[in-house]
Formats: sequence, structure tokens, C-alpha cells
Amino acid sequence: MTIATTQERPNGDRSGPATTRPAPIAAMPASAETARVLDRTEDGLLLAYAGAVRPARVALSCLVQPEPGDLALVAATGAGLFVLALLERPAPVPLRLILGAEAEIAATGTLALLGGRAVTLASPGQVGLTADTIEMQSRGARLLIDELAHVGRAVTAQVGKLRLVGEVAETLVDRLLTRARRSFRFIAEGEHLRARDIDHRAEETVQLRGRTAFVTADTLVKVDADQIHMG
Repeated sequence: MTIATTQERPNGDRSGPATTRPAPIAAMPASAETARVLDRTEDGLLLAYAGAVRPARVALSCLVQPEPGDLALVAATGAGLFVLALLERPAPVPLRLILGAEAEIAATGTLALLGGRAVTLASPGQVGLTADTIEMQSRGARLLIDELAHVGRAVTAQVGKLRLVGEVAETLVDRLLTRARRSFRFIAEGEHLRARDIDHRAEETVQLRGRTAFVTADTLVKVDADQIHMG
């Protein structure tokens, strides 16, 4: 493609350097008319145009996917018919934006997605979120995830009521600290504790009760108190 240029000399000075500017480009003849979308094909669309069924392609700037019955604005070019925009849709078919194989939506300021009833993000592959801070506000939330892995430095949660229901729970930590005003544990079957040293202390009362009790030591069993009652 060659762009014609013209040379001018400032103030009619023939001795000075000439400046080059693009020559005016003649406007290309264009023809825009309306057509009715009949069907979608693998290569594009079929239109009812000028009393005949004509094939057409969707222009790059037309992001809304045409549906049969749509009234479209069509441009006739040397390469064929192109659908520039959709003017109306008589059928109650939801709008669908087609951005091609690869697309990016960018905003220098704030980008907001608003849905009057719902907003859905779906992908058969991966959905990624990357931000310095992520804020979520909702009256209720449900997560249905087969496997969840979290890797981070710290987790802080402040809730009014926490309930965990599962088949198996495992906790692997170097140090476990629990503080509570009251603690209750109800074990339906057996409870097993394995530790090198066990230290239970109570400021007032320690009570161990069972139908059968065993205290066994390999070296020493010591019971020390001001009064000892047995039997």
C-alpha cells in the first residue's frame, strides 16, 4: 500500500527544507443497508438482502452475536457483505457478546460488572483472580469445591458461630493453642491420646469417673494429698 505525499516549503522559501505531509485520501464509496438474519453458518451468516439470500460475515466491531430474525445494518464491500451492527431483535433471545479467540477488557480507571439479577463467571478451564486486595461482601455464600488448597502466611476469621461437618479431620501443626471459657467434647466410641508427657491441672476439681479404671506405671505411681479416701 502506497500513501501519496506532497511537499511544501514554509512561507514560499525555496531554499529551506521541504516538509512532507500526507496527501488527502479520497473517501471510499460505501453502501450500508438493512437486512434480516436468516441463519448462522460455519463461515458467517445467511441474510435476506435485496430480495435474495446472501452470505455475509460479521464485522470485527459487531460484538453482539446475531440470531435468526435480527434486523442488521449491512455494508456491501468488494469482499462481500458485512454485518456492522444489530438494530433490533424481535425474539426474546438473550444478548451474547462474542470477542473472538483471545480478548482483553482493560480500563485505566474502575471497571465494574453489574447484573440486575445475577452475574455468572464460567469457564471449562481456569478462572484466575489477581489483585493486591480482594474484598467480598454478601449476605450468604455457598462453595461447592471437590478439593481446596490454601497456601498463605496467616488466616484470621471472626465469626459468630462456626460449625464443621465432615468424615475425617486432620490437623498437623507444630503448636496448637486453644482458649475458651467452656469446652465440651462428646465422643461416641473411643478416644486415644498419645504423648510423651501429659500435664492436666485444675484450680478446683479434677474428676475421673468410669465403670472400670486402670492406672498403670512401669516405675512409680504416686498419690499425694492431705487426705486420701479409697473405697
